[in-house]
Amino acid sequence: MANSRLISGGAVVTVDSSHRVLDPGWVAISNGVITQLGEGEPPADVVSSVDEHISAVGCAVMPGMTNAHTHLFQSFFRGLADDRPLLDWLRECIWPAAEHITPEIAYHAARIGLLENLLTGCTTVIDHQYVHPGAEGDLIDDAVCRAADELGIRLLLAHGWADRNYHEPLAEDAATAIQRAKAVFDQWDGHDG
Repeated sequence: MANSRLISGGAVVTVDSSHRVLDPGWVAISNGVITQLGEGEPPADVVSSVDEHISAVGCAVMPGMTNAHTHLFQSFFRGLADDRPLLDWLRECIWPAAEHITPEIAYHAARIGLLENLLTGCTTVIDHQYVHPGAEGDLIDDAVCRAADELGIRLLLAHGWADRNYHEPLAEDAATAIQRAKAVFDQWDGHDG
């Protein structure tokens, strides 16, 4: 993996207080930190000092976006009776299917969903994760966090739960939900750098 990169030729959206767009512009990055940016062509000394030079001609170069609401486990459920009213869809399709989610399935569904987010410019994802069926429930949140960690994407896992008026196999009591959320926090907090 390159420790230093130069991205040049695209429209650099600075998101600074002046709302500048440098078009064309360039950004120099070292060890994951922006060290320089400018308009036009990058200086020769910057070009010669980087490990990797990425052409962004025809692209926007901007900070990553945040997907503030997703359910990563549903990556495998796309198109599953999506013409149904919401509560019917949940009761008849999503909740019964979610009963069969295993840590391995959760991991692969999360990878698919997270890769799709990265491809659309989202570098931070908030996963509203409410599927914790059975004895393996503790491992499902862990599998989602592991997928995010491996891909280098920031993840906020919003551990959802319900203990009444809910699909019984997915319900959990407050004490269990708090214990599981704390365990995930203790293990994964800080993995996003």
